[in-house]
Order: sequence, then C-alpha cells, then structure tokens
Amino acid sequence: MSAGLLAAVLAVGGCAARDAEDRAPGPAAAGVPLGDTSLAPSVRGLRLLVVGDSWARNLGVGAADADRDRRNVVVNAGEPGCGLMQPARIRRQGRMIAAPAQCNRWPERWRDLVTRYRPTAALLEVGYWDGQDSQQLPGHDGVRSITDPVFRRRFDAQVDRAVGVLSAGGAKVYLPTVIDNTDASRANSDAMNAAVRAAVQRNPRAGLLDLHGQLCTARKVCPGETAGIQVYDDTGHPSRAAHDRLGTWILNSIQADLSRPRR
Repeated sequence: MSAGLLAAVLAVGGCAARDAEDRAPGPAAAGVPLGDTSLAPSVRGLRLLVVGDSWARNLGVGAADADRDRRNVVVNAGEPGCGLMQPARIRRQGRMIAAPAQCNRWPERWRDLVTRYRPTAALLEVGYWDGQDSQQLPGHDGVRSITDPVFRRRFDAQVDRAVGVLSAGGAKVYLPTVIDNTDASRANSDAMNAAVRAAVQRNPRAGLLDLHGQLCTARKVCPGETAGIQVYDDTGHPSRAAHDRLGTWILNSIQADLSRPRR
C-alpha cells in the first residue's frame, strides 16, 4: 500500500464483551499526559494489527478514531477476556469455568491475520487480563497470577511465542505497560510491568509503549480525571475521549520508532 493511498480501518470480530479486566483507577490527580491531541503528518502507510484483551480492543478503536483521514490501516482483533496463557479454566464472576476455546487458539488466529493483512506493526496488549488472579493453568490446581514463578515462566514463554508469530512477516511488535492496581493487587501490576519490560529487552523485534506513563504519575497515581477529561468509562476501560488521545499517541509513537535510523 502506497503512503498516499486512502486506507481502510478494519475491525475483526471478537467474543462478546465480558467483565472489566482492570482494577479501579486511582483518585483524581493532575499531571498525566493522556496521549496526544493530534496525529503527526508523517503517520501514514502504517498497517497496524491490534491483538490481545479488551484493553487491546479499546485502544484499537482509539487508534482507528485518531486516523480520521484514513491514512493507515488499523486491524482491530482484540478479544475481551483473552490473554496469552491458554489456561484450562478461568474465573468469571466468582466461578471457575472452562477457558473460551477462541481465546486459546490465538497462535492460529494471529498467524492467519499476519498472512492476510501483512502488518508493518503489531500492538500486543494482554497485560490487563493476564495480570489478574483469574486463571488455572493446564496441569496445575488453583488460580495463579503473574506474581507466581510458575505463571511468570509460562507468561514469558508465551510472550516470546506471540512476538514470533506477529513479527513473522517483518512487523515490529509493541508491548504496552499497564496502569497501577490499587491496594493488595498492586503487586500484580508491578509484576506485569516488569514482565513486559523484560520481554522487550530479550526480543529484538519488540518495542515498548509506556502506556503507564500516559495514564499514571511517577508516584503511581492513576487519575480518574485529568485536564477536564474523564479517563475511564463505567467498565474501567479508557473513555472514548481518552482512548482517542491514546490511539493518537500509539500511532505517533510507532511511526516515530519505525522511522528512527537503525544502527
């Protein structure tokens, strides 16, 4: 696709919306960037594949909204309630149920999407779903989380596998950090951010998007409102105004990184 070609914005159907996947945002405070207000003129000709959980889908909608002139292609394949772990069971509304089959088939689905759309970049966002205490791993009893060494080893292997699948056609894969959880669950978000940063360090075809830095302060306060904008909707995901600004920031950041001279 040439840079001047009018690009379509595509959405790939996902499973029905499920429970909000993140913890409640912190108290109102000022001082977070909350994305960008305008798309840089140089952002054109990108083919961005968005995969992961409901935060991925939310951010994919924001990226599509930000590209008002359709200079790029955004393929939004985020699946609410789906992560990387391919668990045996998940906790849903306090009950343990079988893991949705479509979630566990991500390697095949994403391979097909890469073949079909030939993305130049991919956004892999699973930190909110896989950061919860909600999954029973195959061959293990009980629910484990990212703070558990067994879960962390499997998560690391699954991230590496996902980066391999998504970058097979030459795309660079961008992994966002997550906002801070509150109270006792803060350890989960800290552990997830450490895992995301480590994955980027060990995968040459991966890049970091510090979404935490767009939504939270250095003191780990993640405001519910900033500059007169309500940051989260009633499901705990970024509001429309917020995800549009975050989508603009995502596209600007990816274009700037891909355009940077390589040594």
